[in-house]
Amino acid sequence: MNQISSISEFLLHAQTEYSVFDMGRTIRATDTQTFLDIENASIVAPYPRQQHAWFGIVFYSRQLSREQYIWFVKLPIDEQGLVITATRNHFLQIITDALGAQLERNKEAKGRLPENPYTFVPNQQQLADFNSISRTALNFPPSEYYAAALRYFTQPNMYNWQEVALQGIADVAASVRRKDGAQLIINHMQTVAPQVQQALTSSLENQAIDKHVSQHLIDWAEQQFDDPLKVQWMLRALSQSVAKTLVQRTIQRVLDSEHGTNADIMLLIAARHWQFLTDETLLRQYINQLAAIDTALCANLYSDLVQLPDIRQHMLAVIRWPDKSPALTQVIGHLFSGQQQ
Repeated sequence: MNQISSISEFLLHAQTEYSVFDMGRTIRATDTQTFLDIENASIVAPYPRQQHAWFGIVFYSRQLSREQYIWFVKLPIDEQGLVITATRNHFLQIITDALGAQLERNKEAKGRLPENPYTFVPNQQQLADFNSISRTALNFPPSEYYAAALRYFTQPNMYNWQEVALQGIADVAASVRRKDGAQLIINHMQTVAPQVQQALTSSLENQAIDKHVSQHLIDWAEQQFDDPLKVQWMLRALSQSVAKTLVQRTIQRVLDSEHGTNADIMLLIAARHWQFLTDETLLRQYINQLAAIDTALCANLYSDLVQLPDIRQHMLAVIRWPDKSPALTQVIGHLFSGQQQ
């Protein structure tokens, strides 16, 4: 055990099969080699949030049992976006002290860890989505709540939406990768209760939805485009859409509308659609409108965005713009004064 130098190595040494999911922004499957490189600080964390890299790790042993265990782990990162390996080593020490090498053989522990600063508890929505996504990745069937959710979606007037479990809605969202699941969502998105629509769009942010589903969601929001909640739900659902051109055009439409002055919507664009801010024209419009809304919010979001490797250089370039607006100049001053929370 003294020779184990990574979380990945520990899981392999304990004879488990494991899958890793990045949970920094949305939930994304991460191959084991990439996770090893991230935890060893060989590469930057791709989706940091709040100065941490966030992961969900599912593991089990075919030899010992098929029971799954889950760790939700957050590892601190430095200013360059690299995991601070000293903290990873501390977490590793906690693992070995609590479980030793036996892991699943330890019937009392059952893979559970003592309270420590490197684990976190996802909210209910994240837990439901993580369960659906990890079960799909491991080729396990949907949860016991899927059948009831499916009945409700196909005949929403026949059933009470309040009796549909959040886990079941997450399972429906996870089925979007199948042709029948995508068609179910397209056919019934507009007829289910608004509360179910909100839960569904929240779950869809963790799915790589195709162009047809993406267009349907945009058309659905367009019917009530003056409703900021519908626009937020739509933007969230498009988080991992593969229809990049379509999504960028939609973000431009949102920025050009009255929603471009809505702080919640602007925050959502930063949290879920930062990749499109590599377009300098879009970035200039976004950051100037955000600065005009709220100086402190803009400074906080700038500090968050500059940690994302995809757009770090673009965000650093903002400071050097010679034609900054007065509001943006104030934001930059706010950043350098260290006043942001």
